[in-house]
Amino acid sequence: MITGMTACSKAPEEKKSEPAAQTQTEAKGEAATDAATEPAGEPEKVTISVHPSGHGLPAYIAEEKGWFKEEGLDVETLVYISAPPQMEAYASGAWEIGTTGFGGIILGVAKNDLKVIGVSIDDATVMGLWARNDSDIVKAGKDEKTGVYGTAAEWKDKEILLAQGTITDVLLTATLEKLGMKDNEVVRTNMDASTAYTAFNSGSGDMVQANASFYFNALNEDWTAVTTGEAMDLFMPSAIIASEKIINERPQVVEKFTRAYMKGVEWIKENPEEAAQMLVDFCDENGVATEYDNALQFINMQIVKIPDTAGQLDLFGKAEGKDVTKWQDSLGRLMDYYITMGNYTQEDKDLLLKDENYVSTFMEDLQK
Repeated sequence: MITGMTACSKAPEEKKSEPAAQTQTEAKGEAATDAATEPAGEPEKVTISVHPSGHGLPAYIAEEKGWFKEEGLDVETLVYISAPPQMEAYASGAWEIGTTGFGGIILGVAKNDLKVIGVSIDDATVMGLWARNDSDIVKAGKDEKTGVYGTAAEWKDKEILLAQGTITDVLLTATLEKLGMKDNEVVRTNMDASTAYTAFNSGSGDMVQANASFYFNALNEDWTAVTTGEAMDLFMPSAIIASEKIINERPQVVEKFTRAYMKGVEWIKENPEEAAQMLVDFCDENGVATEYDNALQFINMQIVKIPDTAGQLDLFGKAEGKDVTKWQDSLGRLMDYYITMGNYTQEDKDLLLKDENYVSTFMEDLQK
């Protein structure tokens, strides 16, 4: 449905407004210098990477509002629809700083040299499995102890339309565990989110995944969310990430990006209606159709909950009664589900949870 990557490029007239010093340097044919040694006032070039989603929105707003320029950054933005092409591009040196979802955290941090420098949205806040209201699961009612509609008796042998190996699959595994069931006691039918939604709407399956914008579409149907990320107490963070190379060689660029990004976060909290329209624009520009009402609900349910700097630093602190940080504790729990599902190994988990992969320095400096 959508190409793997689109690039947000500036209009020609914007390119002409670049500082004269840069143009003169190019005209003289001088060799490009490392950004860390550029003259004072010279914009520092950096390529960033985001998705057309909630975690990418603060960066989009920072660019639209000119906050990257105010920080002295000349930013090129690459927009990817999903984590695999984003991380393939990273491996080829296409970008240095960005945001990504949980899948990107695994691919980028455990299998590359990206570092987590902050948290963005929590995908679990708008994640659910939905059943039609005439389903025996819905009619059984919600069990306050499990937080799930129905019991193992109603769930057994139900067909669930979902994209396997995704965070929704984690939600299903966690729910079955809560119900005391095994994975093979339900039928998983593998479909992408859009196809699954259409098929379920046409009468196929007993349950369907409906995350992100589909979550709000599902609210308008004669359906009920029989299990949710919130009910399962799942934290599925998206992350602000940066390469080890740029952290070591150009930390000032990472600091400036972080400051502009967090300015975008605070602006969204103060201007949710305008931010919703900007989310619509951001998605439309990159081939993802989103209605304003859905975007506003997405803003209010998820994006405004991106932590401020104090909340960011709290995640870098120790989890209660454990020798790991809250970041590591949450990601480790998710990895346990993925290991159970056969998507990743214990070695992948160990690599992901290395202390060196979590860098709090930039949020600490920002708070100061």
